Amino acid sequence: MSAELPQAGAGSSLALRDIPIPDYCDVVIVPTAGVEETDPRVWAEAIFAHENTPLTSRGVRALRDEAVRLFDMVPPPQKEFVADEVVGSEALIIDDDDKLTVRIGVALLPGGELLQVTTAVKYRSVRGRLAFAPRRLMHAAAVNTLARRAPTTLRRRALAGDPRRASLTGQVSRRALGRGPAAR
Repeated sequence: MSAELPQAGAGSSLALRDIPIPDYCDVVIVPTAGVEETDPRVWAEAIFAHENTPLTSRGVRALRDEAVRLFDMVPPPQKEFVADEVVGSEALIIDDDDKLTVRIGVALLPGGELLQVTTAVKYRSVRGRLAFAPRRLMHAAAVNTLARRAPTTLRRRALAGDPRRASLTGQVSRRALGRGPAAR
């Protein structure tokens, strides 16, 4: 009997390998919008990158951090998600703590035109259930937003890799905002 690698698809995910019966689970499938990146680790990093987070979320987080500082407390550090394992066309992110066991699988579906993000959560305690309760309400919508923004993040990074294109993009942006030399 040979060990088979899990195939990425709507019915399976590395996230469900470790947590076969999760307390919470969602699957989000979005188009890759023509980005021809085949490495699931790159997609996972782009989805959860700081630059991919909507400005409203960054603003709310900044307000929370300042409110925490008012009480002489230290705000929690920005969480960084890194792919712990890649099997075939799927990257697995493991984010466990003392209250929750969390697995996030980011997979390119066959054909490379769809991206699947599977989240599986197992509560380790009542505190875990309480801690995840508010996130549970908006989790699928938030992951959907991040996954839909990922192709733009990858395109922006590709442009920044070519200094001529990056400077041209910056010039166009500055002109559009009325800050470039041609706007005067």
